[in-house]
Amino acid sequence: MAFPVTPLPLYVGLAAGADPVTPATWTIDDITADVRVGQGVTIQAGRQDEGDVVGATTLNATLDNRGGHYSRVNPLGRWYGKLDKGSPVQARISRIADTFSRTTASGLGTDPVSGITWTGNTAFSCTGTQAQVTIGTDNFTATTIASQVTGYDLEISYTSAVSVLPVGASWVMSAVFWYDATSLSYYKAHTEFQPGGGIVVKVQRVAARNYIDVLGITATGVTYTAGAKIRTRILVVGGAILVKVWPATGSEPAAWSASVTETMPQSSGAGVGLEMWRVAGMTNGSSVVASVDDYRVDVIRATTPVPEWPVRWDQSGKDVTAPITGSGVLHRLSQGQEALRSPMYRMITQFSSLVGHWPLEDGSGATQLANSVSGGRPGSCTASLTLGADGGPGGAASVVQSPIDSTMSGIFRRSSATAGWQISFGAKLATTAPVAETTMFTWTTSNGYLWTWAVRSTTFRLTVTQDDTVLMTNAVTFGTGYFPTNWLDYRFKVSASGGTVTVEAAWFSTDLGAIGTTWTFSGTPGALASWRMATNTATADALWTHIYGVTGLADNLQSSAVQNAFDGYTGELAGNRAARLATEEGIPLVLIGPVGTKMGPQRAATILDLLRECETTNQGVLSERGAGLAYLNRVGLYNQVPVMTLDFNVGHVAAPPEPTDDDLRLRNRIRLSRPSGSEVTVQDDTSISRSGVYADDVEVNLATDPQLTDHAWWRLHLGTVDEPRWPRISLNLARNPSLIGAWCTVRVGSRITVANPPATFAGQSLDLIVEGWTERLGPYSWDVDLVCSPARPWDVAVYDSAASRYDSRTTTLASTAAAGATTLVLTITNPADVWSTKAASQPYDLVISGERVRVPVGGMSTVSGTGPYTQTITGATRAINGIAKSLPAGSEVHIATPGRYAL
Repeated sequence: MAFPVTPLPLYVGLAAGADPVTPATWTIDDITADVRVGQGVTIQAGRQDEGDVVGATTLNATLDNRGGHYSRVNPLGRWYGKLDKGSPVQARISRIADTFSRTTASGLGTDPVSGITWTGNTAFSCTGTQAQVTIGTDNFTATTIASQVTGYDLEISYTSAVSVLPVGASWVMSAVFWYDATSLSYYKAHTEFQPGGGIVVKVQRVAARNYIDVLGITATGVTYTAGAKIRTRILVVGGAILVKVWPATGSEPAAWSASVTETMPQSSGAGVGLEMWRVAGMTNGSSVVASVDDYRVDVIRATTPVPEWPVRWDQSGKDVTAPITGSGVLHRLSQGQEALRSPMYRMITQFSSLVGHWPLEDGSGATQLANSVSGGRPGSCTASLTLGADGGPGGAASVVQSPIDSTMSGIFRRSSATAGWQISFGAKLATTAPVAETTMFTWTTSNGYLWTWAVRSTTFRLTVTQDDTVLMTNAVTFGTGYFPTNWLDYRFKVSASGGTVTVEAAWFSTDLGAIGTTWTFSGTPGALASWRMATNTATADALWTHIYGVTGLADNLQSSAVQNAFDGYTGELAGNRAARLATEEGIPLVLIGPVGTKMGPQRAATILDLLRECETTNQGVLSERGAGLAYLNRVGLYNQVPVMTLDFNVGHVAAPPEPTDDDLRLRNRIRLSRPSGSEVTVQDDTSISRSGVYADDVEVNLATDPQLTDHAWWRLHLGTVDEPRWPRISLNLARNPSLIGAWCTVRVGSRITVANPPATFAGQSLDLIVEGWTERLGPYSWDVDLVCSPARPWDVAVYDSAASRYDSRTTTLASTAAAGATTLVLTITNPADVWSTKAASQPYDLVISGERVRVPVGGMSTVSGTGPYTQTITGATRAINGIAKSLPAGSEVHIATPGRYAL
């Protein structure tokens, strides 16, 4: 028997002392027995009513602490010394635990405990003690799916065996997850029984029958014999996929056999299953039997670090509890976080061979130039330099401006002479390159060489001297588009072989890739010693940024990564930026949907502020997933297929909802600007005439000014959708256990529908976006309160789709039409708004005064009049949505499902 006849199979686990964002470090202890049943577990996720952004997921439970195990200071506690502020706690529901203790000849049938039915290949059968499949054909695959077991974060475990030791090729057992029957896409984790008795693991992504390795074949060190049972466990949390295997007769190891983080955008949290594969080349004959037993899948409802371990007791002092509240990663990121340094600073300080780095991002009151190298000497500068100046490349927080007769210099950390070194700096001249050759920048090396980089009308020149003896002097043209009055990042890479020094000079601009040239001369490279910049009339007021040097040639100071950082990642798509930032900061992040809008340069801010900037600019949704974050791009919200369909008439909604029809999100005038850029203002005059001005002034970090107009109109569209919010849609999953599968696929931003709402909304099924929820789990209860907003703003037109139609803004009903009347006369002011008379585009539905009216094939007349214009509908079908009424003259006429241009 299944829930709610039997208790909800709720499990609570604790990974004491584990890194809260690294699932591979977790050893999860089952603490379910310590959870006070009366309080159960409450999880709150997503954006709550009236919230602007998604908050941290919280998990509340009261633990029995009479043994003192949840007191961090108790030396007799089970986890003494490990119960850290940040230890992850996890709540999960076991959806299926199938022992296959039934007899079936074709397919696996139905698990009697969970009531879940297996579908798919009939080569599977149940023997009464296990599931098995016999495959006698090379390269044959058998798949069986439990489509009701759904979820994004999962733990899967099972026991498997092969009756023989494969010869010639492997036998593969696979756990299938995120299975989408419509697109035939899914993931699978292999437990591969190899010839010779070795076990390896692998993870693949399957898309339309194309197999892509996410994790290649990985040895586990586990061996087997014919018929020996192997235990497999797979943890899928966020984008992390972890696999471990061990002999079923032994103890489970703490370490995972392999792990990988999937970086592909994810969109499905559908079913799970099993797949068997007899690899081509296996020569064991036709009677190979593979078996599976003790198959279990838990759906993880929340994984949250616990920032506080309180101890509470009653008046007697005998009933001691620990009421914990786990809070997701957004809790930590919202407090105690320092601003990230500029993209160039972060990029350059990754080079392990730095011997000096002067970012030139000092404040305006500084009297020396900071050196990022530990123990490195600060640079010197004259008081006339302007520090903390604006106008730098996108990747610099600030720059130095050098007026006439100003100087700055630095000394590299001493290093032994090597086979090579590199030096780099960024500069922008204030005026046209000088006619006479003028020194821009010089540096010295330990062998007494002076290196001089000079500029004149169309060329750069590098000269190397020793004691006034010229060892090399060569000139090179700038290159088209690389004029030094633009920001250029210069790099000189010096190597030596057999007494010949090779100099690779290169430079790139913020808009173009790198170009350069190579010269050679007789000598030695020495080691970097010092650098100096001094201005004269020709180079006055130049701007400078990030002077640094490395020893050796391994680092590439002109790589595409450096170039992108120099430009501040301008033009980077919002989803890609969120993913990159999260990776740099060690935060797991799952991308959902296409990666979105081109952004402007990355600014110095906290990691959360930068992620929120991606969210604001792209109109996406930043939320939590597993141990980390999820980023749903704006396009991922368009035209979603509902993941859960509810019906008032069958009791899916547990309590009368309370829609809110207010002005919280009304915005009918938008002023949109971008940092150091332009601004655009748009407004909806009709809305303003009805409700007054509701203005919004927003700065978004878009890459270019032309993007502003489209983004402003899109925000105006979102702000003027005239539909109520639904701050509470209540579900009782104990009363409707058939909804559990669908509920486990709901994430922040998912679309749901509710049919047959109360009479107040007659004829209008609720079409909603899930903003957040609160769920309460107890032994015989599973209650959910959803926070929802209208989905209609996210319906956009699809080119050449019959469902996507333009609307009319100037059509009204010419005269009153009685209820049920099938002839209706329309008046149109704008000739561009007349209605289609083509048979191929009919029928189509209109909405007039709340009633849905269908125009039949041939039912719309041609246009008459010279303005205003008239068209007549004949043979109309009335009350399509169940609303039958008299339609007043002057009523606005609109297409029932208008298509809107997507941003």
